[in-house]
Amino acid sequence: MRFALSLLLCCALGVAPAMAQDTVIERARSAPRAEGITILANHLATTPNDVDARLVYGLMLSWDGRYDEARRELTQVLTQATGYLDAQVALMNVELWSDHRDAARTLVNAVLEKDAGNTQARRAQQLLDAKTRPWSAGVSYTRDTFGEDRAPWDETSVTLGRETPAGSLLVRGSQADRFGLRDRQYELEFYPSIRPGTYGFVGIGAGDTKDLYPSHRVSVDLYQSLGHGFEASAGFRRLQFSTTTDIYVGTFSKYAGNWLLTGKVFHVPDSTLGSTQSYHAQARRYFGVEGTSFIGIGYSHGFSREEPRGSGDLLRLNADTVRGQLQADVSPFMRLSASFSYSRQQRSSQTALRQNTLGAGITFRF
Repeated sequence: MRFALSLLLCCALGVAPAMAQDTVIERARSAPRAEGITILANHLATTPNDVDARLVYGLMLSWDGRYDEARRELTQVLTQATGYLDAQVALMNVELWSDHRDAARTLVNAVLEKDAGNTQARRAQQLLDAKTRPWSAGVSYTRDTFGEDRAPWDETSVTLGRETPAGSLLVRGSQADRFGLRDRQYELEFYPSIRPGTYGFVGIGAGDTKDLYPSHRVSVDLYQSLGHGFEASAGFRRLQFSTTTDIYVGTFSKYAGNWLLTGKVFHVPDSTLGSTQSYHAQARRYFGVEGTSFIGIGYSHGFSREEPRGSGDLLRLNADTVRGQLQADVSPFMRLSASFSYSRQQRSSQTALRQNTLGAGITFRF
């Protein structure tokens, strides 16, 4: 009898209120919006400390275009539950939709500082950049040196980018000097935003003399958020040299707070010599006010490049590579990048070939 009475008391004090709260929120969500807003307003009049109900109330007000009221309710949620990430995201959207750009960017930065992979914050950041600093221009340089008597490889790239509400657009021109040859490649890349959590990548390029770069190349990727910080993508590359090289790409990533862990596989089918695979693993730690600066480390078995673009990039299917990366937003208008990698390529009749790669770049946003 005592156990039964205790169980009833626990239910009365704990489970019943939780069930009542869930019922109120579910009723409000399933009802027409105006009726749902009324249900939650009446509930909060008697239960003002129910932050979850107030969050849903603020969301519904924002969906109804009542931004001032939504801002007041969501601010109260954050006063009662400091650091409530869902409330920060909701308030971020309110400031974005009401064109309060400074307040929206502050909230975007706060969300990305806690959750670097938050899809809504990334999308809001892109929309804000499209309005406030849509253009970018940069230059980068890469040099490869080798552990034996062979000339170094040099590559220089110049880029011009534009942030649009539909996604990022980039034009790049590159010049490579290898094997005593010189070649140029011109590329156009687009990163369309399909919806929060779903985006793509489309790239086309053409070589000049076609000595080092393919005469043309095509790249396509589709990225999808799987929830709980997981993201997957599938893609395809076609590089047209004297013969066609097709490459299939798959990636799987996990955001864990400020960390991004990524695994990537390249599959190169070849009916004559047999298909080959290249494997890449990478870890990045994001930091900085905007959550876009990062430091990273990686390991590859196969291609020494993370993204093969020229003839020399396809030769190292038996290479092991370790790399480090740094990207830092030193101001809202300037970004610096640096990279280093060391590769060891196995060769059947000679000693292993060692390759060091250094890269640096600077980008201005305006």
